[in-house]
Amino acid sequence: MSSPKPFRWKAFISLYIVFSFLVLGLSGLVLYVAPPGRIANWSIWRLVLLSKAQWQAVHTIFALAFIVAASFHLYFNWKVLMAYLRSKLDAGFHMKREVGAASATGILLLALTIGGVPPFSSVMETGDDIKNSWAGPAQEPPIPHAEELTVQKLAETAKVPVAEARDNLAKHGVTVERADMTVKQIAVANQLTPEQVYQRMSGDGVKPIMAPGQSGGWGRKTVTDICTQYGVPVDSGIERLKAAGFTASASTALKELALGSGRTPSDIAQIIVGPDATIATPESHKPAVTPPAPH
Repeated sequence: MSSPKPFRWKAFISLYIVFSFLVLGLSGLVLYVAPPGRIANWSIWRLVLLSKAQWQAVHTIFALAFIVAASFHLYFNWKVLMAYLRSKLDAGFHMKREVGAASATGILLLALTIGGVPPFSSVMETGDDIKNSWAGPAQEPPIPHAEELTVQKLAETAKVPVAEARDNLAKHGVTVERADMTVKQIAVANQLTPEQVYQRMSGDGVKPIMAPGQSGGWGRKTVTDICTQYGVPVDSGIERLKAAGFTASASTALKELALGSGRTPSDIAQIIVGPDATIATPESHKPAVTPPAPH
């Protein structure tokens, strides 16, 4: 009887690297189109049965495992790799133009990507547009990261009487074992989403109460978009920006104004609508007046 063949570690590592590459590619694409965290965590968004947090975990763990496997791959193939590199290095002396062009192309690509120059920035903008397309008034949490609050804190924030919120949960069969449980913990214990817990807690429902500086998805909007959304004359919005030290036109995107200013796009939106504005989410608000057309 012949002895079993020894385990082929080199083959195992090579095959595992291929498998990891496929998983990393798939999880990277999923995270490219996944909704922002405030939406994904509130509604427990899923794709192919996995939540965004699970996809993030898969991507991170497989990336780390890929690095480890690649290190072993280099170890097992070090001599072959060195011989290959030496042969290519010798050939490189006869391909100086090609080596220079390849190096310059790589450096240029890196610089343009970091600098956010089109068309490379368009790839990220497209991803942002896809991410934010998942968001709508029904999916927005009452405040960012509302799932991390207790029932009492969320009820106080959403202007729902705490006793009424607890009664509503009990009426819908939602069990709250401890007063310090977060909405997310309650959701998990009752096999619900944080959004569903909030719906049951608030009875007939409470609209989101976020001010423009609290919600997400502002970077892709222009000054005109914000003014139209909230009933602010475009000229007034531009004047408020000017008073705050920003030079903008009606078509300027908020992320352009935020870049290098130490402000976030949501901060810029707050400046445009005024410090006293308290409105619902961008998608659900209807302008009070029709603003004049930009000049």
